[in-house]
Amino acid sequence: MPHPVDHILAGLIAVAYTVYSKLDWQRRSRPRLLVGDPRARFDVYRETIIGHWLMTIVVIAWWFWAGRAASGIGLSAPAGRAFWVGAAVAAVIVAVLVGQVFQVRRSAQAQATIRKQFTGDTVLIVPHGEAERRLFIGLSFTAGICEEVLYRGFLIGYLTTWMTAWPAVAVSAVAFGLGHLYLGWVGVARAAVTGGLLGAAYLWTGSLWVPIVLHIAVDISSGVIANFVLDHSPPVEDDEA
Repeated sequence: MPHPVDHILAGLIAVAYTVYSKLDWQRRSRPRLLVGDPRARFDVYRETIIGHWLMTIVVIAWWFWAGRAASGIGLSAPAGRAFWVGAAVAAVIVAVLVGQVFQVRRSAQAQATIRKQFTGDTVLIVPHGEAERRLFIGLSFTAGICEEVLYRGFLIGYLTTWMTAWPAVAVSAVAFGLGHLYLGWVGVARAAVTGGLLGAAYLWTGSLWVPIVLHIAVDISSGVIANFVLDHSPPVEDDEA
């Protein structure tokens, strides 16, 4: 049975973080971004990196202090046929994502299509310029590692004390989606679907390493593409009087 500390950590991951991120976005980060504060995105990225790593370190430290096996949180050494099949599929997906980056850089039509997708608050959080792009890549590595440990490794393991694995994946995916509530309900839906697919990869391979690589690759490719498209947007022409 879960220890009371497990209940607290699960609540922090699935509930408290969702509430905090939404309130912080509305009251502090979003207003700064809307007025064009040049440090706002740097602060959002850095605070997210620090917060994610602190929470992940606490969860991992508790897990091993409680005498639990690394496999229970998905951090055991890669092994088994399912893992290597999953790793091969992940390698193909990463190659496709890299190809998409180069395709967008070469195609004005693809850039225009992607530019139309930047609606609402999404454009506020994507990196602008080289310095923000570099920090965003660091954020992508952080999210790929930390969110997989928290939402897939720990939370699914916690939930399977009350339900079977696939329902636990679904609940974890919903929690992961709600963690992106600050992006609106479309952002929640996209994140939930992504979380479900990453959870399925975790169950299939028995390891977090494949979901971690996929998560990092998706975040970096989307950030790099968005950064390139925004930095190469055509100038807005003034309307003729």
